Amino acid sequence: MRKIFLRSFGLVIFSLALLLPISVLAASVTYNAAVTVSLPNSKTLTITNGSLVESVTINDDSTITVGLASDSNITFQSGQGYVFTASVNGVGASVCDSALTSHITLTSATTQSVTLTVTSTQCSAVIGGSSGNTGGGGGGAAAVVIPSATSVKINSNDTQTENTAVTLTLAATNAATMLIANKSDFTDAGSWVAYATSKSWTLTSGVGTKTVYVKFRSSTGGESAAVSDSIELVAPAEKTTGNVTAEAGGTTSLSDGKLSVVVPGGAVSGSGSVAITPTTSYTAPTGSSQVVGSKVYDLALTVGSTGVTTFSKKVTLTFAYTNEEIKDINESSLAVYYWDETSKKWLNLGGTVDAANNKITAETAHFTLFALIGTKKAEAGELVKLACAANAGLNDPCKAVYYLGNNGKRYVFPNEKTFKTWYADFSTVKTVSAAELASYVIGGNVTYRPGIKLVKIQTDPKVYAVGQNGTLRWVKTATAAEALYGANWSTLVEDVPDAFFINYKTGTEVAALADFDKAAIQEASATINADKGL
Repeated sequence: MRKIFLRSFGLVIFSLALLLPISVLAASVTYNAAVTVSLPNSKTLTITNGSLVESVTINDDSTITVGLASDSNITFQSGQGYVFTASVNGVGASVCDSALTSHITLTSATTQSVTLTVTSTQCSAVIGGSSGNTGGGGGGAAAVVIPSATSVKINSNDTQTENTAVTLTLAATNAATMLIANKSDFTDAGSWVAYATSKSWTLTSGVGTKTVYVKFRSSTGGESAAVSDSIELVAPAEKTTGNVTAEAGGTTSLSDGKLSVVVPGGAVSGSGSVAITPTTSYTAPTGSSQVVGSKVYDLALTVGSTGVTTFSKKVTLTFAYTNEEIKDINESSLAVYYWDETSKKWLNLGGTVDAANNKITAETAHFTLFALIGTKKAEAGELVKLACAANAGLNDPCKAVYYLGNNGKRYVFPNEKTFKTWYADFSTVKTVSAAELASYVIGGNVTYRPGIKLVKIQTDPKVYAVGQNGTLRWVKTATAAEALYGANWSTLVEDVPDAFFINYKTGTEVAALADFDKAAIQEASATINADKGL
């Protein structure tokens, strides 16, 4: 057997045909170039660039033992199209890329040893119909799955940062590993790493726009297109100081105009100075609140050598912002907040918004950390409603819940029964301002989620299955209804009020199980956006 591993100075191969298996290496090694290996049975494989494992051992029987550590991965490719099997289920599936090419990607969340067998079956013999894939880890058909719903956000979508060290928020469906780079061609990428929803990352140095690129790969080897996000790396803002006197007070402003501090006469008992220190290091506000411009401001006033934190008269703070900085924030929600050390929270100081001049003014009788904070606008796919007063009645407009579509319109849930076919409860509903809600034109009503319930109206004895986008499919017999929804199908029948029945349209009849693929219909309408084709 031969143990193959790669160090930074190149490939080292040990030929140990007469010895017993060697234990795995203590530290992971990265294949930073493709490596071709030949098995004793003359089959040839390639280990792809970027593979990261503990060890790879080629055994006398032409099997391969791979030492996988937590979050490690390796991809083997066959230019002869041989089908792979793995001794551990779930670590990877053999994929036929064509009649003469195949691969398998092994990945594991825990440390374990996997034996890989290259079978004598070739892809040319198993490809048929629309799928040329064969399952690994014990056999069985397995289609190549391409990760979907992929995204990356830098520092939770901040527009600027003063630090090259950032946090990436990642999302992908069916992803097992991911590859991250600062270059679009991924030439500076390291190894594929285990998929995670959050990861620390370092931007390239030098002020300017920085972009991070990410690709995702499934356990079957399917690879997504690259997604990216950008952020502007800016030079750290400098501390600004200004003089203040007991009689006249004083004004101190940042050079970029983002904050001006006016101390009135009589606020302090002696002469001193006011310091404004911008910083991007702070505790982020909770929920949907967001710091404007990704900066907070540490204010300090010194008289002589003594720091003064409270004043006899209130000090005026004037914050300035740009339209770009609040493009995802409701301007009407802007307020000045201060950091409370006791509660470890941002507390609302209030303020008067001057939307025409992009400014907000507030007064304070003490100094600490201050920030301009607003509420992020709702995004497509979110549920929204108005805030309700304590005495709001059942029919108050604030009780209505809406779904925001990809087309920028809001869709109304006509009743709770319809809502409950899509959501288990109201915990994800976001409260928005009346101004924001009014900015979304009503696009129509939400209809029942396909494949979940059966419906009818009181004036029509027919029972319908619900298809995509409110398409009603008359279920002609009780036998067909039972085949689709089980013996208790009648308990799933709900009345749709006549007033809402116009939201639906009529489709073809359902006479047998084969006429209505419930699982496929549910999958095609996983979200309201998908259901309505938005």
